Amino acid sequence: MLALIEGKSQREAYRSAYKAGRMKDETVDQCACRLLKNPKVSARYEELQAAVRGEAEQRSVATAADVLEELSNVGMGRVKYPAYDMFGNEHQQFPSVTQRTKALELLGKNYGLFTDKVNMSGAVPVVITGGDELED
Repeated sequence: MLALIEGKSQREAYRSAYKAGRMKDETVDQCACRLLKNPKVSARYEELQAAVRGEAEQRSVATAADVLEELSNVGMGRVKYPAYDMFGNEHQQFPSVTQRTKALELLGKNYGLFTDKVNMSGAVPVVITGGDELED
């Protein structure tokens, strides 16, 4: 099962788990397929796959705090980032004014700084007035 999770084929996984040295490839394929169709085996396989996917997602997905921190670094010009000249040579450079402004704009939107909306709460009476069609 772990061999499948590691990326091996069903045939390779079956051969590594069972004594199948003398078996033909076709027979191994049939046995491996039959084994994976077993509800208990397939459920365990799905469980292991989900765990591996979950770990990979946790390593690769930035959190909201990560995004806000990076936007803050760009917006405030705290960190130099790799840049390249026209010859492909790499050098470190602070974000441009345009990049800093965009990062600050995104931060401001996140914190609701640029809104014209007025939040009101409470009970508001509703009065309906109209013509003849409301009298029926």
